[in-house]
This record gives sequence, structure tokens and C-alpha cells, in this order.
Amino acid sequence: MGNARLAFLPFFTLGLLATVSAQGSSGAELTYFGRATIKIRTATGTVIYIDPYEPGDYSEAADLILVTHGHRDHNRVDLVTRKPTTVVAAPEGAVPGTGVRIVAEGDTFQIGPVSVRATPAANKNHDRSVSRGFIVSFDGIVVYHAGDTDYLPEMALWEKYGISYALLPCDGFYNMGPAEAARCAEAMKAKRVIPIHSSKNGNFDEANTRAVPFRNLVVLKPGEKTGLEP
Repeated sequence: MGNARLAFLPFFTLGLLATVSAQGSSGAELTYFGRATIKIRTATGTVIYIDPYEPGDYSEAADLILVTHGHRDHNRVDLVTRKPTTVVAAPEGAVPGTGVRIVAEGDTFQIGPVSVRATPAANKNHDRSVSRGFIVSFDGIVVYHAGDTDYLPEMALWEKYGISYALLPCDGFYNMGPAEAARCAEAMKAKRVIPIHSSKNGNFDEANTRAVPFRNLVVLKPGEKTGLEP
């Protein structure tokens, strides 16, 4: 199909095309559980869970668990199977108990072949001092998980990270809505968007997800997965 015909496809169709094209050969894979919960398995077998909460298969032991903030629909680290070496990283107070790596804005660290950068996240419902996003890099792929946030001016500085996938909330109640999510993606020059936290109360709202007006929209329903590309 030529570019001229692609230009006239509706956004929901483009989203389906992006989902298909994302089934890349890198070997890395992302599974969406619902709400803001995802699992990443890198090409070399490193397993990462971010914001565990929604029902799903947590049986594959984590190398890294990332929590963006302390709300109960983001911090259920008890669901995840762990190794003795599993690292749990979160802003202060987000995860009860000990043994948590506390991350401030701008902190960076490495877990095997995976590098992580903590970014700001904030809106009227989420205080910036205790909320984070994460830029996770591996296998030449860069995944940004926004946590719960609205547009922030700093996002315009993140083009330098070469974000392959921006995972952005779009529920329009606790966080920004679809149009503002697209604004974030454009500001950081993300290659693709995977909408998350699309529903006010549920784990998924397909209408909000497909309403994000971004050219490369990867739509995942709870339980679905996609291969990842740079």
C-alpha cells in the first residue's frame, strides 16, 4: 500500500497497522495486562514488570519491578514472582516494606543489559514529589512508561532519548485525555504510542484508546502482547 493511501486511513486503522508492524524480529516482547500494568521480556531474557495491579500471569520471575507511584492500582508488587536478586524501584513511600530502591527525578541505573531513567510525572491528582515515569532502554529499544501524568514541558527535551514506544495514560479523569496524550508523544518525538490507563474505573476503555490522534498507534487490549522494535 502506498503512502498516499496510508495518509487517508483513519486513526483506528493506523493503530491496527502499527500493531501488526510492531511484531518485529528483535525478540523483545511487551504484554499489556490492563490499566497501567505491563510486562517486558527483553531479547536476552530480562523480565520487567511495571505498575503491577491488573490480573495476569506474574509467574515468570522478575529481574526488575518498577512502580510509578503509590496508588493501589499501581503498586501491587506482591503479585509478582521474584528472584533473590529482583530489584524493586519506586519513588519514596510508593511501595510498603523494605528493600526498595528509591528513585528521584533524573536518577539512572542499570540492571544487567537494561538501563532505566526516572522522569517526572504530575497532574492535579498526582503530586510530582511522589510520582515518576520511567524510560527503559534495552536491545536498542526505548520504552517510556509515563505513569499517571498530564503533559509536562520537560517532555519536549526527551527527543534525545529516541523513544520507540510511549505508554501514555488517556482516561481523561485522573489523567490527561487522548488529545493531550498525543501532544506528549509529539513533544518527545516518540515513534509509537501504546495507550494505557484508558478508563476512569476499569482496566480498559477502547474508545479512549483509539481516540488518541497519533500516527503510529499500537492498540493493545488486556492480555494482548506485541513484539518490540527500535
